[in-house]
Amino acid sequence: MTDTAVSVSRGVFVFKNKKISEYKNAKGGKENIFASNLWYQSYKSMWSKVEQKIECLNENMFASLLKNLIDSVKYSYDQPVTEIPTKTLLTGINMPDHSALFSTLCKELKKTVTPHVAILYDEDCLNLKSLVEHTVGQLVNKIGISSYDTDAVDDMEDPTDEIKSKIRKTQCTFSLLQAWYDSQYGTVQSPLKRKTRLVPKPLVIIIPDFESLNDRSLQDFILIISSYLNKLPFVLIFGIATSTNAIHKSLPYRVSSKLNVQVFNSQRSTLYLNNIIENVLLSDDCPFHVGGNVFNCFTEIFLYYDLSVKRFVQNFKYAMLEHFCSSNIMALCTNPRNVSNVIQKLTNDDLDKLKNIVAYNASKNEDFKNVLADKIKNYYAYLNAFHLFLKCLHILVHDLPNAPLGNQVRELYYLAVSKNICVTPEYIEAFKLLAFRSKEELTEKITKMTDLLEEHVSNSKFNKEEVDQILDELEKRSKSIEVATTEVIEKNRVDSEKTEQMLSNTTDRKQLRKKLMQLSLSNKSMNKYEIARGDLIKYLQEVFQKYLKEPKSTSLYKIFFFDNLSIKQLILGSHRSAIHTALNDPHYYFECDCCKLPNETAILPTFPDICILYKLHLEYGKLINVYDWLQSFVYIVKPQDTDEEDNEGEERKISLELHARFTQAVADLEYLGFVKSYKRKANHVMRLTWGG
Repeated sequence: MTDTAVSVSRGVFVFKNKKISEYKNAKGGKENIFASNLWYQSYKSMWSKVEQKIECLNENMFASLLKNLIDSVKYSYDQPVTEIPTKTLLTGINMPDHSALFSTLCKELKKTVTPHVAILYDEDCLNLKSLVEHTVGQLVNKIGISSYDTDAVDDMEDPTDEIKSKIRKTQCTFSLLQAWYDSQYGTVQSPLKRKTRLVPKPLVIIIPDFESLNDRSLQDFILIISSYLNKLPFVLIFGIATSTNAIHKSLPYRVSSKLNVQVFNSQRSTLYLNNIIENVLLSDDCPFHVGGNVFNCFTEIFLYYDLSVKRFVQNFKYAMLEHFCSSNIMALCTNPRNVSNVIQKLTNDDLDKLKNIVAYNASKNEDFKNVLADKIKNYYAYLNAFHLFLKCLHILVHDLPNAPLGNQVRELYYLAVSKNICVTPEYIEAFKLLAFRSKEELTEKITKMTDLLEEHVSNSKFNKEEVDQILDELEKRSKSIEVATTEVIEKNRVDSEKTEQMLSNTTDRKQLRKKLMQLSLSNKSMNKYEIARGDLIKYLQEVFQKYLKEPKSTSLYKIFFFDNLSIKQLILGSHRSAIHTALNDPHYYFECDCCKLPNETAILPTFPDICILYKLHLEYGKLINVYDWLQSFVYIVKPQDTDEEDNEGEERKISLELHARFTQAVADLEYLGFVKSYKRKANHVMRLTWGG
């Protein structure tokens, strides 16, 4: 649980009272309450390595894009300009991942190009006035640079700059910005020297989410910037999720003609995810794996919900935490060098559990700890081989027609961890298609495969002797294919007696078709290339069948793989059911006696106001009379007032306090999306949901 869990802007999270107290205690403490646990130590060590590799991958991924973008900003004013230099960064729709990109961009701009950077967000720029105030305020005062970059203020503070502490928000105008910029980079008269002038720095304005800004305000803002272009060197950077057509849809020609747009494309999120899966999650540094069901759940969330790699990594982290905290024996899923140390720290109960998992025969006079260490060492070798030959298989089949095993590593991984991939129809179909590859294509694939194997041998990632033997066999068969010709060397024929004997016992049409197919293949003439290709494919199948065993069939599967699909409810959550439970039965979360329900339909006056109105609104139809709703609310909250009705039939007076409480609760229900105002009848609201 992180600090983001308590932010309403990030989402709605519901905790029981015990969870809240535990969270507060853990948050207030200086040290994690699980720090002394063996499983937590292994988890922390592994996750730190995974996180470090992901950060390095992020830096490498953004390196080329940011270099080109920053160079373009740096040299924007080398030549006289008549249009605003505008850099359009196509980021894609995976909004949660943009924080890392714009944080890195902001830091690099301030480090290498200019200290004057302003970032504008839609929630802060609802109109033109706020746009100007936030822009000028960030550039002049050098504060509020970015919610992504909390360290930016400290880096840019200058104690000698007296103006930054004097400019208030209401004073932020472009005239002030021009005066401030001239004071920063204007001419300075020295009594002993000539006039000198500092090199002007551009004023960079970044809009991470261009589509979300108000079109009218943005148009006026660009026109104002254009009028100051000969005095202030502005540079605009737009983050666009869709395409550059968004600029022309939001801006008319009279505005877009003021922009000199240059487009930069960021890497697609699907490619980004593939890189993380292949280079981080399927690397030898991460022995922890997720099973087929959980991995499929994570990829579905990625593909059909948000396309966020950041969320995929967080889901993987949560699965890892769930896996380790289940038992101390999961601490064995760690770096191979730490296995012996972990085994020595296991208790007798932990060792008994492990004996059941590995099916240890106690009758043998062996030290179980030594046996366990050997088994884990062998399992690491199995995992390394599994990673290696899964990537080799991907090289062979990723570009086959219709891609029976998928185009991406993640699709191949899902099949490999879910079932015995070597007996699946997809695998059989893939090798049938592989047998139709030309000599050049097949040779190219084998070359890439051997390069990958040699790389692993040089890095000592796998048993060198076995890999060297495989490399020798592949090299031998590759040479046979290269020198093979189309000359027919044999022609197999099956005599008529054997043919009649094969077909005589056939009663099923499907079986007859299969036998006829076998006869046609046996009678087919084969050349040298076809024989060499068949021999190569047969050998490849033997290799994959040996090293791509189904993980579920291995003895230590439960220690190195997590496949509990129950975490799907915790990751996705059921927001509607949680909100309904909280409003319908607040005792479920408050656990207080005053809110305990005698029955499901009861409404207690001790309920929060919003809970009372929610339960009342469930009794209405499509339209709710606000006055009747108010009377019912008062009857429940202050039942004693209903007994004081006068005999003359005058309307009961309701206190201002009750009016305010009712109005606030209705506003909260409207914010949650349960009701909305009804234009046809001013004294009614419309119900937006049906049932609980």
